[in-house]
Amino acid sequence: MDYADIIDYLNGHATAAGRQAMEAWLEASPDNRREFQRVQRLWEASGKALQPEAPDVDAAWQQVRRRSRRPARWMPILARAAAAVVFLVAGYFTWSLIQPNPLLEARQGGQPAREAVLLPDGSKVWLSEQSTLRYPESFAGKERLVRLSGRAYFEVAREEARPFLIETDAAAVRVLGTSFGLMAYPDSSTAWVQVNSGKVAFYPKGAEGQQVVLAEGEGALLDKPSGSLQRLDPEAANRIAGRTRKLVFQNASLKEAAQVLKEAYGAELTFENPNLANCRFTASFDREPLEAVLQTLEALFGIKWQRDGQEVFLNGGGCGEG
Repeated sequence: MDYADIIDYLNGHATAAGRQAMEAWLEASPDNRREFQRVQRLWEASGKALQPEAPDVDAAWQQVRRRSRRPARWMPILARAAAAVVFLVAGYFTWSLIQPNPLLEARQGGQPAREAVLLPDGSKVWLSEQSTLRYPESFAGKERLVRLSGRAYFEVAREEARPFLIETDAAAVRVLGTSFGLMAYPDSSTAWVQVNSGKVAFYPKGAEGQQVVLAEGEGALLDKPSGSLQRLDPEAANRIAGRTRKLVFQNASLKEAAQVLKEAYGAELTFENPNLANCRFTASFDREPLEAVLQTLEALFGIKWQRDGQEVFLNGGGCGEG
């Protein structure tokens, strides 16, 4: 995509086909999104008045040179114009110095992101579907603040002197360096955090005194209307299995397990014998390949499985009937 395409899109002048092409281009790579954000910042800073054609700097300079050859009676005017330019340039740099750190934005559409958003401190964020992350171009001050709308998995670079703070519409998370999942969609009545490593403090936004401190394997749920917090059971670890491959099943049905395996491995389980869906089991897996999970189910229930790419077909007589 070139400069004109991006400006047309931002100004709302792009055709339906143009908008579709732009959104596909944005999804294609992080470099494309960074270029879009760079042009977007220029567009917003200009009062949203940029034109599709990039300014022709060489032509403008030639015009100034031609005007400079006019009779000397124009010199006082040119001198005043030059002074005005110097004043404006100085004013611009003064203005830029007092502005807050520019914010960048990463958006994710209908599918979870395969690539992480790399933050200025080296932290990584994987966005889930329909999620948005806003973060500064560089972290300044005593904390590293980002804002999330939706769901994401974080791997936060450790900095003892500067805590990492995530704000959502109703919840906040404060950490030094850790990995965890966070869900806080604005239209959901709940928000949750699940820790994979390290420790985090989770609390209602603006109420840090009500925080719960969570360690590895622990999670908590915030009820937005009441502001109450409750700790989650061990099976909540399955919420972040898509990144961790750590699975916990406690008296879970195979139907429930199928949803977890889909998120963790992208596998689609099909029950050729519908009765298998109701079979229940207790087990845990720590970064095991999908085949190891399926072999455990085979041993538990005496069932057979066949894999075709990401599709897995389960069949057999029923729970432990062979």
